[in-house]
Amino acid sequence: MPRDDSFSFDDISVGDRYSFGPYRVRREELLEFNRKWDPLPIHLDDEAARAKGHRSITASGQYTLCVKQVFVNETPWGSAVIGALGFDEVRFPHPVYVDDDLFADVECTAARASRSKPDRGIVTFDFRIFNQDDVTVLSYIDTVMFSRRLS
Repeated sequence: MPRDDSFSFDDISVGDRYSFGPYRVRREELLEFNRKWDPLPIHLDDEAARAKGHRSITASGQYTLCVKQVFVNETPWGSAVIGALGFDEVRFPHPVYVDDDLFADVECTAARASRSKPDRGIVTFDFRIFNQDDVTVLSYIDTVMFSRRLS
């Protein structure tokens, strides 16, 4: 889905849905990220991960959030974003593994014009990131401030 530089808050409606993916989780990328940002044994060593009940090393939740950001950067609304206002109800219900293909489903659940700044609007999205088996690996509510088109 290409970015649309003319896109604004005014183009978003409650109920709009977007889908993205796949993003393939590569072992070397995962290990490099985990070594730097979250070097727990379950993220670096297959044997340690299996000892904790996993089939192999798992992605850090932060890695999964970064994959989500790859999808966000593919949205048509990217140029309209002023800033993120918050993530709520962030959940990692199942692990992400090497060679998983990740996908995203995004739904707009609320949209309102800013009361204090008429050149902006606030949008709430429900995000679901899932793997090739349709197993949810990340879900959260994202509240974002967007620019508006002023006539």
